[in-house]
Amino acid sequence: MKEKFNNLKNNPEFQEKLQQMKPKRNIWGVLGVMLVFFVPEVVNYFYSVEINLWIQELAQTTPNQDIGNLLAWSSEKIFTGEISWFNIGLGVAFLVWMFWDKR
Repeated sequence: MKEKFNNLKNNPEFQEKLQQMKPKRNIWGVLGVMLVFFVPEVVNYFYSVEINLWIQELAQTTPNQDIGNLLAWSSEKIFTGEISWFNIGLGVAFLVWMFWDKR
């Protein structure tokens, strides 16, 4: 495993792809990380009850009952009103990586 990690570390193609994945250090990079990792958590925390009620209402009016059941089930699993610390941690890691320089 250590050998494979060292091979990846020295592989120029992997390093190039890794740098392409790194968010750019500008307003759009910061906003992108915020919109992907932090804003959904805030919306989930404050509006989970309203979103669940709206999805359950929508699920009752779907023409296919299986799709309605899937909507209701998935909304209860996704919009729990709890903060995903994994998602927040990943967002913080991307922000740190964005401003980290090896200079």
